[in-house]
Amino acid sequence: MEVDLEHQQESSSHGFCAALLADAPWNAKSVIAAAVATVGGLASWIADFSSPAVVGIGGSYLSGFFFGWAFRRFLKMAALITGGLLACIAVLEDTGWIDLDWTAVETQISHAIASVHQGAEGLKHILSGYLPSTGAGAVGMFFGFRKK
Repeated sequence: MEVDLEHQQESSSHGFCAALLADAPWNAKSVIAAAVATVGGLASWIADFSSPAVVGIGGSYLSGFFFGWAFRRFLKMAALITGGLLACIAVLEDTGWIDLDWTAVETQISHAIASVHQGAEGLKHILSGYLPSTGAGAVGMFFGFRKK
C-alpha cells in the first residue's frame, strides 16, 4: 500500500510539471529559428564578420517569446485567484463580516491606473531608442502569448 501511495505522489508531482510545461515554448519552430539565427549571429560577431545586430534582434525575439508564454500562464492563474478573492470578499461583505468603503477603493484603483499609465509613457520613450530590438521582442511576445 505504501508503494502505491509513493507512486501516486510521484506521478502527481510529475503531472504538475508536465501540465506546466505542456507544449513547451522551446519546441516552437520560430523559437528554434531565432535561436539558430542568434547563435549564428553570435559566432559571426565573435569572428568579426558582422555586427551584433543579429544577436540583439534574435535575443530580443527569444526573450519576448518566453516572456509572452510565461505571461499567458501567469494571467490564467491570476484570473482564477482574483475571481476567488472577489467571490470571498462578496460573501464576507454580504454576511456582514467586513464593511468596505467602495469610494476609497475606487480612488485607490484610479490612482494605481494613473501611475501605471505614467510608467508606460516613460517606458515607451525608453524603448523607442531601441526600436529594432523592441520590435523583435514585441513580435516574440505576441507569438509567445499565442502559444497554447
